[in-house]
Amino acid sequence: MKLGIIGSGNIVSEFLSFIDEIKSIELVAIYGRKHSIDKLHQLQNKNNIKKVYTEFDQLLLDEEIDTLYVALPNNLHFEFAKKGLLAGKNVILEKPFVQTMEEFMDLQKVSKDKHLHLYEAISNQYSPNFNKIAQWTNQIGDVRLVSLNYSQLSSRYAKFQTGEVLPAFDFKSGGGALQDLNVYNIHLLTGLFGRPQEIQYSYNFVKNVDTSGILTLEYPNFISNAIAGKDVFSIENGMNFIEGDKGYISIDKPTNDISTISLHTENSIDILKLSEQHRMFYEFETFANKIASNDWDFMNKMLEHSKSVLKVLTTVKRQMKSDHPDK
Repeated sequence: MKLGIIGSGNIVSEFLSFIDEIKSIELVAIYGRKHSIDKLHQLQNKNNIKKVYTEFDQLLLDEEIDTLYVALPNNLHFEFAKKGLLAGKNVILEKPFVQTMEEFMDLQKVSKDKHLHLYEAISNQYSPNFNKIAQWTNQIGDVRLVSLNYSQLSSRYAKFQTGEVLPAFDFKSGGGALQDLNVYNIHLLTGLFGRPQEIQYSYNFVKNVDTSGILTLEYPNFISNAIAGKDVFSIENGMNFIEGDKGYISIDKPTNDISTISLHTENSIDILKLSEQHRMFYEFETFANKIASNDWDFMNKMLEHSKSVLKVLTTVKRQMKSDHPDK
């Protein structure tokens, strides 16, 4: 994979902290706005990135690049992904995938027509522990309750309180607790159990955005709560439980990082902790392998999963719009 990185925010810095461990990925270029040129050059020099672009159209003309990693504010995902696909590049989109179902269907069609790969970067779906959790659900009897909580005080919250609204707290830019943090909980739930039957969101609404909230997802035989807050001081370790009538599963980190899990039954405790690998390593290792092997069945499977998550998100956003029609 010969990669062009689109963006220079915090998630890109995380990505660059481990990507040299995946030898099949070559960093060809990084793109950002002109006012970020100093930062772009710092990232280039620190991470041995060949080229810097401040004009996206120029990057798209670079024939050395075969894949884009789009890590921009959420409302820009669709625009940059579609331009990338139309230019003949495979696309990896940061979560949340896109903002509407129409955008999803458009990108899916273009990727199919152009015979290009399209993925959502969502760490918990690619962790080896995801499959282990799925296996363990068969050992805890009938699942009755699921409680997931990914809350952390945003580094941008202080500025938000003083009136400076950055994209992470701008609902029109796809910001808010639902799409920034709770999306990990939704991915985990839909990945394990499919789409819910009933959805209800209770949330704190401050300056036109959900700063925290509790999402209740009802399944045929159990109820789940997906909690997320960007305005709360929370412990680093997660408090996540899948509870059945014969045992329970604990996830001991926030749901973007499911590296430490445990199975508790009447007579035993089984603890599984992955090696100290960055949480994003497994998804990009998988993307590189699946793109190299042209595994279209796998890509289509993951797109259907992203579609299920987007249906939950659009249902909740529709509720929020109904709650606040003047916003």
